[in-house]
Amino acid sequence: MTPALSAVRRHGELDLAAKLVLAAGALVAVYLIAAPLAMLLLTAVRGPADALPFEQGAQWTLEHFRAIYSDSVLYTRIIPDTLVFVLGSVALCFVIAFTLAWLVERTDLPWRDLWFSLILFPLLVPSVVLAIAWIFLLGPNAGWMNVWLRSLFGLEGTGPLNIFSMPGLLACQALASVPFVFLLLGATLRSMNPALEEASSTSGASPAATFLRVTVRVLLPGVLAPLILALLITLEQFDLPLIIGLPARINVFSYRIWYELTPSSGLPNYGGAAAVGLPFLVVAMLLLVVYNWLIRRAESFVTVTGKAYRQTRFPLGRWRIPALAFVVAYVMLAAVLPTLVLLWSALFGYAPPAIDSLGKMSLAAYGKLAGNRLFWLGLGNTLLVATLSALIVTTVGAVLAWIIVRTRFTGRRFLDFVSFMSVGIPSVITALAVMVLYLSMPVGIYGTVWILVVAYSYRLAVTTRISRAGLMQIHRELEEASSTSGARWLSTQRRILLPLLMPTLVSGFILLFITGVREFTMGLMLYGQDNVVLSVLLWRLFESGEAAASAALATIIIALVIPIVFIARRYLSPRGYAD
Repeated sequence: MTPALSAVRRHGELDLAAKLVLAAGALVAVYLIAAPLAMLLLTAVRGPADALPFEQGAQWTLEHFRAIYSDSVLYTRIIPDTLVFVLGSVALCFVIAFTLAWLVERTDLPWRDLWFSLILFPLLVPSVVLAIAWIFLLGPNAGWMNVWLRSLFGLEGTGPLNIFSMPGLLACQALASVPFVFLLLGATLRSMNPALEEASSTSGASPAATFLRVTVRVLLPGVLAPLILALLITLEQFDLPLIIGLPARINVFSYRIWYELTPSSGLPNYGGAAAVGLPFLVVAMLLLVVYNWLIRRAESFVTVTGKAYRQTRFPLGRWRIPALAFVVAYVMLAAVLPTLVLLWSALFGYAPPAIDSLGKMSLAAYGKLAGNRLFWLGLGNTLLVATLSALIVTTVGAVLAWIIVRTRFTGRRFLDFVSFMSVGIPSVITALAVMVLYLSMPVGIYGTVWILVVAYSYRLAVTTRISRAGLMQIHRELEEASSTSGARWLSTQRRILLPLLMPTLVSGFILLFITGVREFTMGLMLYGQDNVVLSVLLWRLFESGEAAASAALATIIIALVIPIVFIARRYLSPRGYAD
């Protein structure tokens, strides 16, 4: 190793600017995650219930844990409802996502590029948009599908379908989660070398036997990891349980935290909310550990080697029509019908479509939004928070990735752990922790848009992992050559590394921007008159009974994310994969 490269790799020989940049990135990362969690822990063991940890009169206590975990409701309602919700929705989601991923990645399904883009639709819009659309479709009283079914079969009363039930909640959560699992499974199926399957077929095994005895066993680690991650993501869900589950009296852990902070009477119970959140967080961390172990174990099942191969696509034959019907059914339920019902409700009112309604088209709902100050404030806040938080996390993640990959700093494994840990921190826990932290600190950002920027900026795992993968593909000799030529560290990063890493950083920024636009939980829990975002405003309009205005706002949000569908298609899937 040359002296120049040694200087790059040894932290102690970096110039002052490099030390300051790397130290700042590391400190920001630790602060964004560790400081709120530390305050959450303090809140759980300080009382009384309505006091912040450092308020006058606060003292050490375990009363919050006793009150929460001696309540029979926890064991008779909250834990059973949470288990049914998580396990049921993940099971249904996984079946749908695996079938879709298999059809798109491993068969000769027609129009695969189109289906890929449409399947991603629920991933890009706030879940509150989908929830409201599904309520318009499946509400037990006036839901379009129920009105049609009652008319078709001569039924009376309500129903027969009821979205405000456990089966309704499971179905909606599964449909909303499919795109995320679809992406993970699609990557696994796409990278699988078909040589083992071809050998099985050559030996005379039937397609079903090949699938069960070869494909499933090879894919098992790559399939179990997304399964665990899906359990983790579903465990933290708050928006659908709030909008669809609450009217059905379904009580899950995430909602119980919200209930402690917004009781029907009295002051917020910060200590009780923290006491609920800590075991919730421990379970999430355990799932994250299992996920990490499965990812490492998957290396023993490598199917992509140095030898070139061409992905084999199975002919669907007589199953082509059923396969297309399955894909179309999902796209209709998850993307097309929600969009159409919202657009119709915005233009024609909530009543189901009818010929005589065509003459009643009105843009009044959009006009009402245009004259609403909160709409323009929410639009600006949404774009500002999503952009700034994505920029902060992308920058900090890139710095952490450089420390982890390019240095021998003894704390780099800790930084890697901290960044990856953010995957396992539920949004509702983050919002609670940030709320308590900034209510206790004399910085004056609570209730402003800046607390949302800080709260949204905890998701370091994605950008750190993406940047780390990108850095590992760029040889150190480029930085060595720049250093040998006399360039300082900042100049090397700006002129050499940054242009090469830019596509990777852009992909991470897009994912984080999408996440920021669709975020609802943190926006609601940290809501104030000056920091409202579009997803929260949409829920407020719907809750106040303004169906046309909420539908109009939902269509505007959809219009904002449609271009992102095609941008995401470019960055989230290799070009030419469908050939």
